Amino acid sequence: MIQSGLLVLLIVTVVSAVASWRTRRQLLVRIRSQWARPRDRQRDMEAISDLFHSHGETMAALDDRTWRDLLLDDVFAHLDRTESTVGQQMLYKRLRSAPVWLDEFEALIARVSTDSNRRERAQVALARLNDNAGYYLHRLTFLETLQRRWWHIMFPIWSGVVVVTLSLSVLWPKLIFMAVLFFIVNFLIRISTARRVSAEITWFRQVGPLLSAARELAAMESSDAPTLTGALKSDLRELKRLGRIARWVSRDPFTTNEIAFAAMEYLNVLLLMDANALYFAARELQLRGTNLRRLIEAVGEIDAAIAVASFRAGSRQWTRPVFVEPIGPAKLAKVWHPLLKNAVPNSVSLAPPHGLLVTGSNMSGKSTLLRTLGINVVLAQTINTCCAESYRAPVYQVRSCIGRADDLIAGKSYYLVEVESVLTLVRASESSAPHLFIFDELFRGTNAVERIAAAEAVLGTLTGRGKPHVTVAATHDGELVDLLRDSYSVCHFGDALGADGLIFDYRLIPGPATSRNAIALLELNGAPESMIRSALARARELDQERRKVDSTTGP
Repeated sequence: MIQSGLLVLLIVTVVSAVASWRTRRQLLVRIRSQWARPRDRQRDMEAISDLFHSHGETMAALDDRTWRDLLLDDVFAHLDRTESTVGQQMLYKRLRSAPVWLDEFEALIARVSTDSNRRERAQVALARLNDNAGYYLHRLTFLETLQRRWWHIMFPIWSGVVVVTLSLSVLWPKLIFMAVLFFIVNFLIRISTARRVSAEITWFRQVGPLLSAARELAAMESSDAPTLTGALKSDLRELKRLGRIARWVSRDPFTTNEIAFAAMEYLNVLLLMDANALYFAARELQLRGTNLRRLIEAVGEIDAAIAVASFRAGSRQWTRPVFVEPIGPAKLAKVWHPLLKNAVPNSVSLAPPHGLLVTGSNMSGKSTLLRTLGINVVLAQTINTCCAESYRAPVYQVRSCIGRADDLIAGKSYYLVEVESVLTLVRASESSAPHLFIFDELFRGTNAVERIAAAEAVLGTLTGRGKPHVTVAATHDGELVDLLRDSYSVCHFGDALGADGLIFDYRLIPGPATSRNAIALLELNGAPESMIRSALARARELDQERRKVDSTTGP
């Protein structure tokens, strides 16, 4: 009987070892094939952002409006080559945070970039932590998550009674019937407490894979990154007891195959392992919550650094930023949009107290340029990486007003929503910290006279003598260009009319746009001849009126 049991145990051990080996081998093949390439996978952005939102945003963090305007969910997805849930969360948090520990983060990137063997071992270790429950692992560090009540001690006492009864049944076989009764009672307890402990135990099951990954990554602890990973080994020591508790209910994908999983579920019901694990873990989490939070962040930072290294390896051109004094000029040479396959690079110079007006036809590239600038400033200040030939600029707080949408719930038109957003930015301009303000067609939802007057007032307020801010705004209004000529430089995207419509080269040209193709496009698309004649005549009249006004109000 004993020999049969040992044989079964040996078979299970061998099968588990072979399954684990095959899992690692397949994982390594996938890691190598995806290096320097974006990862196409489903992403739960609400879960990914949970760590950032749960622990509070700072004043310097990127606000929701700017994040949406710059389409940074898509940029995040392009950068996200992480293996773990905590890696995704730390990459997201880093992209939304003020510049922090860039030199240390760069040191991590350099280590994984130059040592592919170490990097691949780290990726294999990080893949242990890819269950969706890992997104909420950080919540275990909240004091209110696991509340230890006095009556919870009944769980370990009752489980002890079950173990003693099973042990004594070897000497007194009749006790096996009592053990069966206990099993039924435990099954009922398990059902009654499942809802209460389901979320917490699902999160807690990720502690084991987290600690396993952290032990593998401890070799990457570096004196060059003391703030990000310097406490990794010491935190692992402090969390040893929590690790032993976590192993009771661990779901490590490298050590838990189907057979082992079934055995653990059986023991879970028989001995109430989930409830007992949470009971013993509650005190440890109260004492070691800071260590666990720091470990989560250290593991996540390493994974995020690997993702950035992969992005750099697959980029056609990138550079590290050079940061200058707050009132210094910003010079971005051949900057390009990371999401566009054949993005046309452009060079932009910005310097307070002047702003930049971007003109040109619809679809010529104005909005893309605005987003290109905003995205690259964010990437420079968060992951020390720019899609450009060179980058020299102050550290900016980036604020934008690009996208438009009605607020149906509050009953607000998009014009009113935009007014509120613009005033938020005007108030932000009272700060002494340098800002980069980005606008696309200010006040589009109102009449031409008030739109131009209000836009001039706003753009004039944001820049000026003594202010460290720079503002970039796209506009179709030639009048606005004239009104702001003393405080804003002007550039444009050119276009030409071809047989199939407008042709764009997406290259930025100094000076205001001079082409006028709206009426020509009407004609090209089959508008009635009488309509075209009427439109051309009216355009000539309006041009004459404008020249008269310019001649009487000019210098």
